[in-house]
Amino acid sequence: MVEFTKQQEDTSVSVLLLRLQHKEILVPKAMVADVLSWKDDFFSPAVTQRGVWKLGEYAWNDWGIPLVCFESFIQSDFQREEIVKRKIVVIKSFQKGFENDHYAVECRGFPKPLILSEESLDNLHIEDDQDWIAHSISIGSRVLDVPDFAALQSAVWSMDESISRSA
Repeated sequence: MVEFTKQQEDTSVSVLLLRLQHKEILVPKAMVADVLSWKDDFFSPAVTQRGVWKLGEYAWNDWGIPLVCFESFIQSDFQREEIVKRKIVVIKSFQKGFENDHYAVECRGFPKPLILSEESLDNLHIEDDQDWIAHSISIGSRVLDVPDFAALQSAVWSMDESISRSA
């Protein structure tokens, strides 16, 4: 007689670690549509400087999608530096109503895939005192942040009309 054992439910989460200029953030892999190398020809800068975090548009799959600098978004006194080995991470939005529900975040180098185990997730804590950061997690001596994607997406889609939705 063959005995079947009940398999334990997998409670791990696959994420990508994005190194920014002075911060590291985690993005669930399920939200990542693409990772691209920076190409100047694919970038159209924002016409206005209303929000310095709104960099402009980046061409992706025949669309011009909003490109944002997350660190500028969360820190009003943030000074942008030239990013070496810049990559663009295309993120699927949960905001519906557009033909192309994606936006992009710039980062340094290729994102690093990680799997957060249930034990790691036990170290996840809610950030009440930081706008735009939903959670933080301690892994060893590092503190990694999880953006408040709902707030970020609302801000992206409320961008002024100078940034179009098509290339």
